[in-house]
Amino acid sequence: MDGEPAHNSERVRRISDALHKLTGLPPVVSRTRTGATRLSVRVIEQPDRTQTLAVLRILGLGDRFGHSHNARWPHIWVEIVDRPDRPGG
Repeated sequence: MDGEPAHNSERVRRISDALHKLTGLPPVVSRTRTGATRLSVRVIEQPDRTQTLAVLRILGLGDRFGHSHNARWPHIWVEIVDRPDRPGG
């Protein structure tokens, strides 16, 4: 993701990889109107309790998350907000 601070692009990559591994589907990456990176994954089956808890743990690594329905399917999403690097860090 060009223009993102290194730590944000690493968070996006780590969350994306984990969601892909847990759901079997690669997340769709988009930008929100506020400039955050949003990862969305289609929900195609009812996960078991273990998978649900693992997905929730990964979603919690983002800054905001939720679920939505569009005309064709439900999906979960997580947003990673761009933050400037801290001075000295």
